Amino acid sequence: DFSRFMFFIDSKSSKIEEIRRRCVEIDCPLLEEYDFINDSSVPNIKIELYSATQIRKYQEKALAKMFNKGRARSGVIVLPCGAGKTIVGIASVTVIKKASLIVCNSTVSVEQWKKQFLKWSNINKKKIKSFVAGQFSISDTFSAEIIITTYSMISFGGQRARLSASLLGEIKEREWGLVILDEVHVVPANVFRKVLGILKTHCKLGLTATLLREDRKVGDIGFLIGPKLYEANWLELEKGGFLAMAYCAEICCQMPVNFYERYLIETGSTRQILCALNPNKARVCDFLVRYHESRGDRILVFSDNVFALRSYATKMTRAFIYGATGSIERIKILKNFQEKEGQTLFISRIGDTSIDLPEANVILQISSHYGSRRQEAQRLGRILRPKTRSKKAFFYSLVSSHTEEMFYATKRQQFLVSQGYDFKTIMNLSGMEQAKNLVFQSEEETFELLTQILSNQNYT
Repeated sequence: DFSRFMFFIDSKSSKIEEIRRRCVEIDCPLLEEYDFINDSSVPNIKIELYSATQIRKYQEKALAKMFNKGRARSGVIVLPCGAGKTIVGIASVTVIKKASLIVCNSTVSVEQWKKQFLKWSNINKKKIKSFVAGQFSISDTFSAEIIITTYSMISFGGQRARLSASLLGEIKEREWGLVILDEVHVVPANVFRKVLGILKTHCKLGLTATLLREDRKVGDIGFLIGPKLYEANWLELEKGGFLAMAYCAEICCQMPVNFYERYLIETGSTRQILCALNPNKARVCDFLVRYHESRGDRILVFSDNVFALRSYATKMTRAFIYGATGSIERIKILKNFQEKEGQTLFISRIGDTSIDLPEANVILQISSHYGSRRQEAQRLGRILRPKTRSKKAFFYSLVSSHTEEMFYATKRQQFLVSQGYDFKTIMNLSGMEQAKNLVFQSEEETFELLTQILSNQNYT
């Protein structure tokens, strides 16, 4: 019985990850705690939550798991999208009151974190800075008490500009009281795990909506960051009114004979594009877009395949955003979507985590990333923030019948089913037969589409 003994291990910093991993393997995980109250090595900072800021009960429970007897535990807090992970992170900074580094997945998230800090806390504007490409100055960042940056900015191993390299060196050498890792499920990826080996921190807090990875590396989080401190059940938050009520449906779309015959003899990316651009799926999408626009809903149509994304949006004359969309055009499109009711936006996988659109309440998924449970949960999370006008959110997954999409769809839904969500399977949509002028209505249009698909060599 080793419970009565205390062991001191003197090890090189490069071996710490190895020690943590081994402790997990022998079922003796290390628990990292930070005595921030008595720590004089890291100066205190002036930051408090505004008195009007309300912390919900489940957020209090999450924070209670992190803080115990004046110490802060390193670990991961799992809350669904729209449940206020950012406020939990900000609250943890106000409790510890030490220099803090926030690491995000994208530059869009960096700006969102900065706005939330200024909205919910009294941090001095001059004391919180962003460290992203082309948007920093050396004097500002050195004096900042809270710095917000991205994983790629810290882990990038190539040649840097002198100023950027100098700032990164300062971040690496500085001793941080708290490092918050947003979207922590990306950290185990080899390029991102460098971040944790580079930074000097007393406490690490991981935040995510879905502690899922398809490469089986999610277990690495246990020794890279710490154990799961708290996880909220999605349906319980829905019942409490903290999340919108979600209606989930899988709509099976038969392929036309000429499409399906081609599907059976093709492989790889050609099969994927045939499934995504199934004309019957396109008609279902058009029908649902018209229906929800007439209700004043705001609709996001997700497609991982950019060729399909552009084809749908162009045919239906709707706006679309993907990785190559310029920042000015992107801002204009997003502003229009946020300000006007009855809007539809076609969007690629960049919408999974990087863009905050709380107004959206309907999602149509026409193309996805294989059987990713994480992506399915993230996309549902895009529409779960409580709505003032409508209490319900609608999530439709459009699947080509008798294809590999059906297998992947079942796998993708596993996490949400485990949270208590029920996917209704729909074979036929009532009222669709009476709808006029839907896309790809004629055989000529369908044949032209198939010809276009087969002649296009740039599948993305």
